[in-house]
Amino acid sequence: MDGERRARMGLAAAHDAGDVGLAKLIAEQGAVDVWEYLRAGHGKTSIARRASQLDVDSLMRRTDQIGARFLIPGDEQWPTCLGELEWSEPVGGVGGVPLGLWVAGPANLAETSSLAMVGSRASTAYGEHVAADWAVGIAEHGYCVLSGGAYGIDSCAHRGALAAGGATVAVMAGGLAQLYPAGNSVLLEKIRDSGAVVSEHPPDRPPSRARFLVRNRLIAALAKATVIVEGALRSGAQNTVSWALSLQRPVLAAPGPVTSAMSVTPHRLVRSGQATLVTNVEDILTSVEPLKSAIPDYPREEPTAMDGLTPDLAQICESLPARRSASVDELCAVTGESAWSLMVSLGRLKQMGFVAEVSPGMWRVSTRPPQTTGSGQDALISPPS
Repeated sequence: MDGERRARMGLAAAHDAGDVGLAKLIAEQGAVDVWEYLRAGHGKTSIARRASQLDVDSLMRRTDQIGARFLIPGDEQWPTCLGELEWSEPVGGVGGVPLGLWVAGPANLAETSSLAMVGSRASTAYGEHVAADWAVGIAEHGYCVLSGGAYGIDSCAHRGALAAGGATVAVMAGGLAQLYPAGNSVLLEKIRDSGAVVSEHPPDRPPSRARFLVRNRLIAALAKATVIVEGALRSGAQNTVSWALSLQRPVLAAPGPVTSAMSVTPHRLVRSGQATLVTNVEDILTSVEPLKSAIPDYPREEPTAMDGLTPDLAQICESLPARRSASVDELCAVTGESAWSLMVSLGRLKQMGFVAEVSPGMWRVSTRPPQTTGSGQDALISPPS
């Protein structure tokens, strides 16, 4: 395994992540043979040139120096879910299983059940509130909150998980020696101390736009589902969603104000059928584990006494003015009932406590209507005495 680890670490440092061709070559011939071939100077490529000049021992020492470990497939802590990247369709010309992962932090990725939360860096106060609140709930239900450590929705998701005392993991677009962005260094250090920061790039490699897109496939692959909270028309979060769809993982979208540019991508994903609309943590959990999750407890109206009335009696009650009395003739005109039928119904409603006769032929709503329908149910089927 030491030879395999050295070869994979060397290859990860000699090439940029997401090289589909190299990933296929390694799958066919093995990392050790490919590494030795490149180290011998064959191929006359930039990767071969870098491989021949690379000091793997120095790279291992650097990994130890920053407090990280290098995981490869077959390790006890290797997340096997990344294996699905081998057969998923490339997105944007990149893909493949990572050669290895630099990980800093106590989290065991092989035993971590994660939900990804992504969204706009230029987030709104609404989106930030939703992301933080949902991250708290997700963490409280035992899931790790996975994101990219960036400003905006990413930061709120990580902070929500930390506030709940839960686990959170940040996947980086550059090496772990200098966590990016610098403005989130305190947050990223907290994530590293309690969860983990992860990268497929060697420690001192800086982030780049291309590496952010390559990184997104790991976020999607490490998570059971991806939740997108906000995203403009051209959102980087869309790339993560594309990877989740390629991996056939659930995509869940938070609705936002129709007037907000940050709601365009979530709304478009729902409209196109690529994402499921979610409005709370219960929706998210039900989408991920429908058989284990409780049915969402949506707010319900309290039952009222009128719920037990027959439709014709309820219509008469609703026809009475709220602040004055009404004559039988007025009620006949409104309800379409005959005077005799109406008087019978009013008598029943009076017996039940719903209406009162203020003077001969004049009726109003009772000032103290019944609060429950329990004892009045018999009156619904019994004529007044």
